[in-house]
Order: sequence, then C-alpha cells, then structure tokens
Amino acid sequence: MARQLRRPQPGSGARRHGRRPIRSSITGPSLVNPDARVARFEIDARAALEVLQQHLGDELSGVNIGFATVPLGSPSGSGDGGRGRPGSPDRGSAGHGSDAAGSPDESQQPLFYSVDRSARTITLYRMPIQRAGGLHQDDAEHRALFVGHCVYRAVCEYLGREPWDLLPGYFDHY
Repeated sequence: MARQLRRPQPGSGARRHGRRPIRSSITGPSLVNPDARVARFEIDARAALEVLQQHLGDELSGVNIGFATVPLGSPSGSGDGGRGRPGSPDRGSAGHGSDAAGSPDESQQPLFYSVDRSARTITLYRMPIQRAGGLHQDDAEHRALFVGHCVYRAVCEYLGREPWDLLPGYFDHY
C-alpha cells in the first residue's frame, strides 16, 4: 500500500520543506545571546574602558562615555554623506596634532567616535566600528581588539595626548 503524503495548507506553517517547524533555542527567548552584535560590542568596549579607567581614573572621572549605532548626518558638512573621502576635511589626512580637528566638537575619526570636551562626552559608533574592513584576521579576537583600539584612540583624543604617551610601558611586552 502506497503511503499518501499530506501536504500542508498554505499559510499553516506546520511544515517547512518537509521538516518540522523551527524551534526556539534551548535557553528560550528570555536569555540574551552573549554573541549578539550589540552585546558583544558593549562587552568589548567596556573591557577596554575598564583598563583605561584603572590607569587614568582621575583624568576620566566625570566623562560620559556612551554608545550609539551610527553617527547622525555628515560630520563635517562636506556633502559626501560622512564617507570621509581622501583629502576631505573630516578625514584630516595631514597634520594630526592635539587640535587637528577644526572645532572641539569634531573628532579625528568621526565615523568611529565623537569627542565633545565641553560636554565631557565620548560617543562610540557601533555599526561603523563593527563593519570596518582591513583586519588581517577577521575573527572574534581581532574584532574585539579593533573595538578596544577605537576606545583607546577616542580617549587619547579626548585627553589631547598621543597614544604612546597614554599608558607608557603597558604594551612593552608585545
């Protein structure tokens, strides 16, 4: 006797390509996935901030460090949509000093972070940092190191110090 296949009615969702319906994860929907993009970014950024705050606690006291998804609008009003074309003012390809940015509200890396000394804030932009290319190894460790690098550069810019002067001797074992 031939077995008769029963086809599900359209829209019933009972079967998907002959398989059972998709099930939820073992932990259920109540637990947050620790490897989600937003959670992973915040974990990596906060870890880098903890290291800096341990060494520079007094200099960073009262500074609000926050996260945003993307920067709003063109950082320099150059009309390039904030893409930072070479030679445009928002890239600052020449002469980075402590006052390389035109005003105190402009950052040297406006797509990755913004620094506002008058408001005592540093804002890191998650999506551009996570989507940045150029890593020689695209794995979780190198992505975490790049997030830490962006945090470090933002704090250096806020304090008006060069990266190698901020934590002397900290990276000597590398």
